[in-house]
Amino acid sequence: MNHIHWQRLIRSTLVRSTLIRSASIGSLIVATATLALTGAAGQPATGPVQVEIADDKPVYIEAALPVDPTPRIRCVPSANFNVRINTMQGRSLHLSHFPLLNIDGRVTQAAAAGGRFEKINQPLPTTASGRKRQGHMTVLLCNDLRITGTMELAPSTSAGPGRKRQLDTVLIKYLVENIGKQSHKFGMRAYIDMYIVTNDGALFAAPTIPGKVLDGIELKDKTLPDWVKCLERPELKNPGNFAHLTLNLGSTLEKASRVVLSRHGAGGFNGWDMPAVRAMGDSALSIYFDPKEIKPGGRREFGYAYGIGVAVAPEAEGRVELTLDGSFEPGKEFTVTALVHDPVIGQALVLELPEELALLEGREIRPVPQPTIEPRQSFVEWKCTVRKLGRFPLRIRSSTGVTQTKVVTLSRGDG
Repeated sequence: MNHIHWQRLIRSTLVRSTLIRSASIGSLIVATATLALTGAAGQPATGPVQVEIADDKPVYIEAALPVDPTPRIRCVPSANFNVRINTMQGRSLHLSHFPLLNIDGRVTQAAAAGGRFEKINQPLPTTASGRKRQGHMTVLLCNDLRITGTMELAPSTSAGPGRKRQLDTVLIKYLVENIGKQSHKFGMRAYIDMYIVTNDGALFAAPTIPGKVLDGIELKDKTLPDWVKCLERPELKNPGNFAHLTLNLGSTLEKASRVVLSRHGAGGFNGWDMPAVRAMGDSALSIYFDPKEIKPGGRREFGYAYGIGVAVAPEAEGRVELTLDGSFEPGKEFTVTALVHDPVIGQALVLELPEELALLEGREIRPVPQPTIEPRQSFVEWKCTVRKLGRFPLRIRSSTGVTQTKVVTLSRGDG
């Protein structure tokens, strides 16, 4: 959601808030009294209100967030989805970096897959709002599967309150579409030969196994982290130069199935399995997206990021958790609470209520306060009431571009 669109939403919300509240204060008293006697839709109020609340899928619209546009990392694509990612000073953050495709059990590099490249390292198109993107895309048509790989400079998490995010990581995404008439199983293994500035045997750290330098291990299930730190020196407190492999990029991209931290060349370069063995001075890792069936007309979209900082999913900027609490009896009071994680400076939330609900005080649009202590979380609350029973959506729109929806069902139980 661009800045102009957000400002229009604010103005329209304020106008709508004034009109609705002035018209509804008097009618709310009448409606409450009527509902107390007759219940919803004219039915006798014989029992308590039964409440069902379900989460709808979050919707993300591009938003303008505080990002320093100066590139802090260099991404150089080559043939067959290969890529080289270095610092702006030309220091290496890895050596070879390429994917292996697993199509119906056949494992191969892209060049030997038997398909045809429709595009090779073409510039990325602009976004729907017209924003230019820094990166490239390659498209491989392999029988029934169209595989689109994109590599794009992306911002990492903010270094602190009031500081802009930096473009110091590369978002690598794959979209696999089945344009044929038969189902196919597709998986991918992304291979990275590690080399952090001076060290060909760089080791690792992960938040799921705290306090340890990792060497020769498979990360999966509960040990699969949101990110892996790649260390120039095997010291957690003094790692020298480092890079981050980001695995969790939000709900719009499938997360890796597992990651194997191992030795360069372990298991070969054209097979699927990579054993987790000690690096012995020459480390590598593999990111697995295990094979899954893609039906005709279906698609699979997944990715990861690699660079200096930890990449953040756009929907995670100022991530909002929505809860409802209180009495849902008509005329009584309930609270809508938004818990905002790591709020963005200037972030605001808009509460969108259906006609069955009403706001008791304040405005629908509210700023998100900046937290002053850890963890960086803020609360925003609205006091509301029920005017009519039924099934309806309740939405919170954030200026970061994310909309959270609760589907509320209120019905009268038996007395």
